[in-house]
Amino acid sequence: MVRLRTLNELAHLRETGFGQPYPRHGLSLLWWFADECVEIDEDGNMIAQCDPEDRDFGFHPFHNSEELLPDSGLPYYEMGNLRHPGAMPHYVTKNYDRDVRESNADRIVVSVNSDWNGKWFDRIYVTHHLGQGRFDEDSTFRISQGLIEIIQGMEWSDFIGEVKIRQRRNRRRR
Repeated sequence: MVRLRTLNELAHLRETGFGQPYPRHGLSLLWWFADECVEIDEDGNMIAQCDPEDRDFGFHPFHNSEELLPDSGLPYYEMGNLRHPGAMPHYVTKNYDRDVRESNADRIVVSVNSDWNGKWFDRIYVTHHLGQGRFDEDSTFRISQGLIEIIQGMEWSDFIGEVKIRQRRNRRRR
């Protein structure tokens, strides 16, 4: 059975190292996704503002062939491949370098539910794409609705500043 950690706070996201270090794009991708693609209604539903079924912003079916995610009975869709960025803004795509695999390693995967009234994201995940359809199970996490709401309440630069891991530089004494 698949057991994934759910990230509920910015500190949880920071601890995972998702989207880091440079030139990875996952933190900018997640902020953009929360800001542009999700609206949380008064009932707590994460209403889809972009349609994965229509391949908005590079969404495409995620087949879960590695059983990375739990079988929800709902279709999964993946996005974040910068080779096919759709209309993602420059701050998400700016570090992409086709010669550096890690600059295109981060993905968002969603399960989508729908009825006559619309579509909503049942679950949201972030993961690290290893290449050739493979994903890192140890770097795959569920993003809670609460964390989406926290992100939505922040400006991009504040979010990046809060979540980015501070790296120490080795300095030699002279």
